[in-house]
Amino acid sequence: MRPLYWAVARIVIHRPLWLGISRGDSELERNYYTNHGRRRYWWSAQSTSNVELEATRSRANDSDPPEASPLAQYRLEQRWTLKAPRRIYILGPGSIGGFVAHSLASLPDPPPITLLLYSQKQLSDWYDRGHSIKLTTHGLVDTKLGFGVESVRRPAATTEHSSTDDLPPLPSDPSEEPIILNLIVSVKAYNTVDALNRVAHRLRPESSILFIQNGMGIIEEVNQRVFPDPARRPQYLLGVISHGVYSVKPFEFVHAGAGTVAMAIIPRNIEEIKPTFVPSALYLLRTLTRSPVLSAVGFSPTDLLQLQLEKLAVNAIINPLTALYDCRNGGLLHQSSISRVIRLLLAEISLVIKSLPELQGVPNVNIRFDIRRLEGEVFGIATKTAANRSSTLQDIRRGKPTEIEYITGYIVRRGEEVGIQCVMNYMIKHMVLAKQRMREESRNLLPVETNDID
Repeated sequence: MRPLYWAVARIVIHRPLWLGISRGDSELERNYYTNHGRRRYWWSAQSTSNVELEATRSRANDSDPPEASPLAQYRLEQRWTLKAPRRIYILGPGSIGGFVAHSLASLPDPPPITLLLYSQKQLSDWYDRGHSIKLTTHGLVDTKLGFGVESVRRPAATTEHSSTDDLPPLPSDPSEEPIILNLIVSVKAYNTVDALNRVAHRLRPESSILFIQNGMGIIEEVNQRVFPDPARRPQYLLGVISHGVYSVKPFEFVHAGAGTVAMAIIPRNIEEIKPTFVPSALYLLRTLTRSPVLSAVGFSPTDLLQLQLEKLAVNAIINPLTALYDCRNGGLLHQSSISRVIRLLLAEISLVIKSLPELQGVPNVNIRFDIRRLEGEVFGIATKTAANRSSTLQDIRRGKPTEIEYITGYIVRRGEEVGIQCVMNYMIKHMVLAKQRMREESRNLLPVETNDID
């Protein structure tokens, strides 16, 4: 019995690397002890200040830093390398934005997170839900607290679909609002310009914006209407998410299906052989890839573009057809007539994607975007999400605008650029727009009781 006791005591006291280190340790500490191959003895002063080193870098105010232990020096060097504040702002606390915020708050050393709310209703919902985000996964409920909240200023000019709710009181001087260096945008595609206009005065060229949204063509619109001056544009990142998340109530979400988040930093100059990125972009990429729930992975811009186009091709089939037929995703299966429509739409989509100039010279593009392979992707996703309702169907049922202009509309616009007339997709797009407007008009009509006249 005595040898077993000393064996257990030795494991607990020495805590080798394969058992990890104490719960309170940050990621910087874990990296330090992993890279330097040293054990941490919680009972010994050697782990904190036994070996003193003189700092070799100067602070931002050029003052000499005090002497520090190897761990403190390593932590200081990491922060000098990042050169970016840790706070992350999330614009659009819907299902995707709330899921990302909850996942980041679940990290062992979570960054400060601030939710940017742009309506009085969102602020009221936040207070009603107890200043928390609740996520349910496989029946297990996890509630996270400690988020910051800010209301964002209404821009001088609003878009057609901007909110009409009154905003909470804001500082009279916009310069009093803090600068945003790390921003995640997850609003609806048609609200992106309006939402970014509210915080554009707080963004700098050193800032980074991660777009996690459905559809394509959003960045081109942002460059034209929000940041027309290339010298003042922030660094862009794009994300493609495959997680299944839906909202039950405001700030209450269900993680229905595990997936991944594919990310890439978009170079400001595509002609650069070795592009340089601002530290905030590297920080955002590094932080999201730390989350085991998000399962985020970094890709090259070209690889991410192909992932975007694959998802766009699937959404350009499932979203408009489920909205027009008013059915769940599984309703598109085992219908010979619908299968013929899908093949006609995919024929145009495949031809447009394979003709895009940015994909010329990329290996295996013709195979990857072949009609048969895309058809398999569509039916595979429809089968996997047979019980789900597409976002376009949900928007039409609620009488809200859809993202069809950034899904099917993107295919039609890019087809016109390369000389391809996408007649079928053009028709489907306008059928969805017509149904959207009909539903919006019906919601605006007041019910009037009438008497039948013989």
